[in-house]
Amino acid sequence: MPMVPRGFVHQGQLDSEIKSAVRKLGPEVVHVTYRLSEDSTGEPSIFFRIVLTDAATREDILTETTGRIATILFDEIRPIENWRLHPYFNFSSESEQKRQKDPEPA
Repeated sequence: MPMVPRGFVHQGQLDSEIKSAVRKLGPEVVHVTYRLSEDSTGEPSIFFRIVLTDAATREDILTETTGRIATILFDEIRPIENWRLHPYFNFSSESEQKRQKDPEPA
């Protein structure tokens, strides 16, 4: 599996910035994880996996909720400008997470 070269990212500093940004996301966010890797085009990327409360994934508010969360992470971390990483966001609900074979967010 191709990985982002360590010379591009100071892992401790990035982790600190992500933790700071996550604190600003609000109570509808249950858990956030991320991994660094290349995307399908070979570009260095950061992949966020975000678990939301079931209430936050209601159809009538899902677009607003996920957009707001992605915007906060994007604005706080500035993955392209500060880290040269293309951001990707994957959202799921608590219920979806519990139904998976491996319920622990990766």
